[in-house]
Amino acid sequence: MTDRLIRGIFPQHQFRFAVCQAASLCEEAMPRHKADLLSGWLLSEALTCAALTSIHLKDEEKLTLRWMYPGPVGTILVDTTPRGEVRGFPQRLRLLPETRTLSEAIGGDGRVTATTSLPNRMGHTGITPAMFRDVARDLAFLFSLSFQVETALAVGLVVPPREPIAPVSAVGLLLQPLPGGDLEAFDAVRQRIERPAFREWLESAPRAPDEVLARLDVPEAPHPTEEVQPAYVCFCSRDKVEAVLRMLDPVELTDMIEKQGGAEVNCHFCADAYVFSKVELQGLLRQSQSGHA
Repeated sequence: MTDRLIRGIFPQHQFRFAVCQAASLCEEAMPRHKADLLSGWLLSEALTCAALTSIHLKDEEKLTLRWMYPGPVGTILVDTTPRGEVRGFPQRLRLLPETRTLSEAIGGDGRVTATTSLPNRMGHTGITPAMFRDVARDLAFLFSLSFQVETALAVGLVVPPREPIAPVSAVGLLLQPLPGGDLEAFDAVRQRIERPAFREWLESAPRAPDEVLARLDVPEAPHPTEEVQPAYVCFCSRDKVEAVLRMLDPVELTDMIEKQGGAEVNCHFCADAYVFSKVELQGLLRQSQSGHA
């Protein structure tokens, strides 16, 4: 099933929506991080949420989301651009067999944060308790409380019990009332979205975005305004890593040269490895010492 992210409105009720199928980007993320089923499941939920919440962004903005739970999964960090480009990683990649269920992996109440930013400055930051112990509902609560935008969010995965672990469906829905929207009607739809039966339906079979919108039973046709293809995209590069190495204290670079004979730097977001030889580090050290960092 092709990944799709559709944004639009229900014009009569004045609701805006984002709905997506993100199975391919989640399928790419799991093996990149060598995540097991539980860790990969929670990461996939977070990545799907990030693609949906890109509806808040424009131009060069970025949204960074962080779930911090007391259980073994710890922190899940993801970010997104207005184009639905997402990346992220969980603090713990292997939760089995220590943990058997998603509930055990989350472990209790935590916190969730969302921060908007531009290339040269930070924007708005919100932080709220993560008391639903559910990635999507905890994020919806943050937008409703901290960003003052009533929000309904739901994500459902379909992951066959086989190796390698790969979702065949990662479908998500975000719904928000626009200024002047019908709040009573919105609350009725939100209650429907938050019922266990809706989540069970999302996870009973692969669902197309159009099928999810129809399931809301809103008595008007949705009006799509934009469609993009969400993707797992990391913005790391060898040049960026080299720039970071140049900024290290010369003592640290010397230590890498003498004790390790080089350096390997791994990106947390995409797990790509950048290898620098002893000769390359010696060149960076000379630049650092001459003040050309």
